Amino acid sequence: MRKLALVLTLLPLAACSNFLNWKGQGAGVSKEQHERGIRDVGALSSEYQSQHFYRQIRRRSDGRNNAFGRDLMSVQDFLDRNLWNYNSNDPSVNYPSDTTKLEHVGQFGLGVVTSVPLVDEITNR
Repeated sequence: MRKLALVLTLLPLAACSNFLNWKGQGAGVSKEQHERGIRDVGALSSEYQSQHFYRQIRRRSDGRNNAFGRDLMSVQDFLDRNLWNYNSNDPSVNYPSDTTKLEHVGQFGLGVVTSVPLVDEITNR
């Protein structure tokens, strides 16, 4: 049983292609080249493959996030179109305006207050 555990522990190391020669770990360059910052081809290739892998993961993740955002926007557009009868591309609705947000809030508040039955009775008498 101990031998099996030892074999299972060392098997991943033996399966590794650079277990014996350690390519990519700086063994292919001289000490002077190493001091000057030159790296061997294996190390550069390994770094490139890692960067490529993580770049692909980020790209797929960004694509999923963009698709999720587009889905949320389409749900919002559907609700706007069918519930509020609003289309964001309609020029008659989205005409340019100089009205500020504060004025919009004030107009809304004035409309709500004047529609209260007691205030409506006073203003219409």
